Amino acid sequence: FDTTVCHPHRCVLIIMKTLGFGTGRNHGSDGNNADGEKQQHATNNCLLDCDRSENIIVRAWRILNETPLDPQGVALLYPVIVLSCAAISLAAKGMGSGSKNEDDDGSIIALPDFWWRALDVTTEDVNMAGEALQIVI
Repeated sequence: FDTTVCHPHRCVLIIMKTLGFGTGRNHGSDGNNADGEKQQHATNNCLLDCDRSENIIVRAWRILNETPLDPQGVALLYPVIVLSCAAISLAAKGMGSGSKNEDDDGSIIALPDFWWRALDVTTEDVNMAGEALQIVI
């Protein structure tokens, strides 16, 4: 049996970094990011500032954290990259914001139109997965 499980949480971080949306705030005390590289505090080459990218990441993770609780099995119906794109898209629309993060006011964060196409993900797949995730959250 192959019991390999791919989690969409890491894929969210990879997408955010790859497409230049930003990687959030640096929580490490040494000024290095998760890859051990020196973190830039300026928004060089990033579409979003650290706070906005952090809000999208946190919101997307909150959305994805709800998927295992779904009796319909949404997490098993879609590929990881599609779930990650749908979660980022919903997060940018203000869904997944909660009261635990005072910096997140639930506002909409603009991303380029159809950004998921750069990852060879179809709009239909993102919309279908997004609708399924909305039922869960």
